[in-house]
Amino acid sequence: MSRSILMFCPQFRPLVGGAERQAEKLAVALATIGYQVKIVTPRVDVQSPDIEQVNGVIIERFPLDNLAQRLPLSGVAVPNIPYVIWQVARAVRRRLTGVDVLHCHLGSLQTAAAALAGRRAGVPVICKAATAGDLSDVGDIRRSGSGRLVAWLLQRSVQTWVATTAAVESALVRAGVNPLEIVRIPNGVELMVQARTVDEFRPVACFLYLGRLSTGANRDIPTLIDAFERVAKQCSTAQLAIVGGGELLGETKRLVASCVARDRIQVPGWGDPEKWLAWADCFVLPSRREGLSNALLEAMAAGLPCIANDIPPNREVLDDGTAGVLVPVGDCQALANAMRQMIDDHENASRIASTATERVERCYSIATVASSYARLYDSLLSNRPDASGRKSVSSPQGLASLGDTGDP
Repeated sequence: MSRSILMFCPQFRPLVGGAERQAEKLAVALATIGYQVKIVTPRVDVQSPDIEQVNGVIIERFPLDNLAQRLPLSGVAVPNIPYVIWQVARAVRRRLTGVDVLHCHLGSLQTAAAALAGRRAGVPVICKAATAGDLSDVGDIRRSGSGRLVAWLLQRSVQTWVATTAAVESALVRAGVNPLEIVRIPNGVELMVQARTVDEFRPVACFLYLGRLSTGANRDIPTLIDAFERVAKQCSTAQLAIVGGGELLGETKRLVASCVARDRIQVPGWGDPEKWLAWADCFVLPSRREGLSNALLEAMAAGLPCIANDIPPNREVLDDGTAGVLVPVGDCQALANAMRQMIDDHENASRIASTATERVERCYSIATVASSYARLYDSLLSNRPDASGRKSVSSPQGLASLGDTGDP
């Protein structure tokens, strides 16, 4: 039976971050196995078309008048909340006819409005959370001025939360989400990229960071630059590329300009991920906080050895350091030592890369992830919520098993 899935994203292309890329990957994978998938999103660029179809997925944009952005005045935020909720709920409600499941990405004010529309229409609502660490998506929202209302709406309207890692699940529970309403399904990655074989693995010289350069991304780029400076003093062939955009791009370029090894550091802004993954010999992810990094999965799938900060989501993906090297957050010397070891020990770097590729194929294939979501949708539809919208999809054991993709 062909299911109809309506995905809601608070923002979408041309603004594309990790969550947006993951939503599109999943939508395309679901369309490939016969689902009818439509992504609905507020228009963030007046040049974007109202409707477009990409790889079997329909993308529809609707106008959103955000008073807080248009009129940045004191006191505007209070009336803006119900105004945004009304606009989003109306736009989503109009598109719910014939929809089997409303699948939201990221907890936000707009998501709360979309979820409310789904709940009132009797459509099962799921929301994939993105944040781990001290705060979940719900916890982050609750900190804002009127966030308690928005968090309450989310918890009342979302039937099932999807956590990408154990750390995200724990953060949701700390924020007050019922554990019985959480299922664990990781992000997925395409395996079409030709990973390097052991014979093709070349000596490490080119290090890559790929991702956003913004305060919201919580990436410790200054420590990465300092660590590379130490490595560059000892290794004349070492190079670094910091690829990504955001409000910290200018600051990142200024930091690089002050480096002795600045001629060996590239900061091109946004770039084609496949091009830079092919250029790199080693991927570095200096996360302070993470949900589940798509860039890390893509680097593993491309056959690169990876170095990442030792925080719970990275530890889970890299299998406690078996499939990559973990370093303490903010420890410049430890990061420099790990990068230098990748250069000096070719055999170990090759082994780490091979283990990483095997792990991502086993646990994080987008096809496997799409199958997990398909089972979740089926479970939701066979256990429709009652009028209050608070029915669990199945037994706790059954809910937890929906996201099994191996051993992440």
